[in-house]
Formats: sequence, structure tokens, C-alpha cells
Amino acid sequence: TTSIASAFGPFSIPQPAGLSPELITSLAQTRYNTAPNECYPMRGKVAVITGAAGGIGRELTRVVLDLGGTVVAMDRNETGLDMLQDLLLDNNYEGAADEQPRVICLPTRHEDLASVAHSAEIIKSQFPKIDLLVNNAGVAYNPTNCEPGQDKMKSKHGNDLAFTVNYLSHFLLVEKLLPCLKASSEGGRIVHLTSTYHFKVDGSELIPHLDCNGNSLGPMAYQSDPSLMSKKHIERSYANTKLSQIWHSRSIQGCTSVCACPTWAGTGIGGEENREFLEKFAFPVGGAGIASAINAMFRSEEELGDAATGVGQSIVANSRILEYLPFKNVWLSDWVTRMGWRDGIVDVAG
Repeated sequence: TTSIASAFGPFSIPQPAGLSPELITSLAQTRYNTAPNECYPMRGKVAVITGAAGGIGRELTRVVLDLGGTVVAMDRNETGLDMLQDLLLDNNYEGAADEQPRVICLPTRHEDLASVAHSAEIIKSQFPKIDLLVNNAGVAYNPTNCEPGQDKMKSKHGNDLAFTVNYLSHFLLVEKLLPCLKASSEGGRIVHLTSTYHFKVDGSELIPHLDCNGNSLGPMAYQSDPSLMSKKHIERSYANTKLSQIWHSRSIQGCTSVCACPTWAGTGIGGEENREFLEKFAFPVGGAGIASAINAMFRSEEELGDAATGVGQSIVANSRILEYLPFKNVWLSDWVTRMGWRDGIVDVAG
């Protein structure tokens, strides 16, 4: 079959370069109160990054290592973690030679909450202080090859896979690691890789539902039984998980919690069949695709504004296109939602 990307032939979109290494180093120097000439401002700092074996997670791992930090790399892809470790160690990072190994690969199945809890206990036993947690691991359904009720849409516990991986696993990880983040000398920071696409949903499917006997069934977005799902479960799934992350971020107390949207990035989250298209037309993960995450990781709380507060109304994004979409307040209104038009309007705008 012909891929979407091949239909455009050699055509692609010129991409911005992203943040320069010099600027990233400067931001990290300010964040961690080091001297302006310190080449490794994350020396002695520990970052935990989920989904680290590929895409955005792998590039953020590179950034932290370039800055002299130690990374706990979590991913279900053990082969990818091995390749990551070999690749990074081959580059001869020298910022903290006395703290080897600087890449700790921790195989973790985010669709299995027991696996997440086990990994969290390992991390706590080795690192009583954690400076940065990046909740990046995520999955998305392809509507063309997914049907409600399929096993591939179920977590280890039999509930919705995307809701478990994207949201619940990170909720659990935060709860487990929060004492270590609070112990950081500069104050730990949590960065959630979320999405402006959350505006597709209104939150109604995140409210626990009751059966006819008054027993809680949990949110509709968490269901794997087609009879308990929304009719648009697959289409709304990703947006529901991202809105859940935003709500969770705003509830965290004791350390800074920031949501970042990479907009369109050239990753494999949309499936291998869409990777070529994203790599041609989306932000590259080695450049602008990680700009919002880096800003969320290292910008001061003053610069982040209400994106870094518990009741903030903002997220960090690397595109301002949403500011210029016409009639946002109309097509995101409760009236449009009640009429059943929100999904279609948001898809066109998106």
C-alpha cells in the first residue's frame, strides 16, 4: 500500500532548529543555581524519564546527559533501552565520571501498574532525592485498525490501555516518587508531556459513572467493555488521557508541576505506518519537537507563570497556532458540546 508520506513525494516542510545547546545550558545553569561557566549544570542531579527508549524521551535523555546529569530511563522496550545505553555511553559523556553509571535502564511496562510500582520502589531505594521527573511514555490508537474490546486495547488489568499508560501509570509514579522530588535541594520538578489536543473533550468521560445499583464503574474513558464505552471512545481516547494529565498536574502540591505540548512531533506514537509522514511534516524530535519539554524542564517559575502553579490555566507549547484559531470560545462552548458538534469542529480545527 502507498503511505500518506509517499503521496507527497520528496516534498517536506522546512523546520525550525529548536533550542541551541548554548541556550539549553544557560537555562539549566539558572535552574540549578550554578556558575555561568559551568558546562555541566546537572552534575549530581537525577532525572527520571519514562518512554526513554525512543522519540522525545530518548532525545531528552541525551539532553540531561549532555548537561552532566544522571538518567533513570524507563521503557517497556528492553531492546531499545539496551540500544539507548550503548549509544549514549559510546558518546563518552564526561560531565560526571565519578557517578557511573549515568544511565540506569529500568524496563517498565506502563500498561501494568504493578510493574510501575515495582520500578518506583527500585528508584526510591537508589535515589532518595530526585530532581526531575518527565512523564513522557504514551500510546495512541489508530482508528483504522482498532475495534473496541480488542485485547490490544486492554491493559494488564483488563482496562483501557491508553488511559492506563498515558495517565494512570504516571499518576502512580508521581505518588510514589513525590517524597524524593520534594527532597531535591532546588525543589523537584515534574514535567508531563501532554497535548493541546485535550480540547477535543470536555471531561465528562473522566467522571466516575455508576451502574443501576449505584456501584462505581469508574470513568468511561477507562473502560474496555464496549457496552460501557462512549460511542467515540477510540477517537476521544488520546484527548481524554491528556486532559487527565493536565488535571492531575494542577492538583500536585509540594513541587513544581508543568504540562508541555510538543505539538506535532516526528515520533512513532501514531504507529509505524504514520512515522514517515510525521518525520516529514512534524517538528523533529531532535530539534523543535522537544523545545516545549526543555522549556518546561528548565525555565524559572517566573518565566513559566501560571503554567507552573497548582491552579494555572496554561501549558507550555512550542506552537502558538491555537491563539490564532478563530471563534475558539464558540466551538469550545458548552452549547456546542451539548449539540454534539464539538468532535467534528475540533478535528477540523486541529
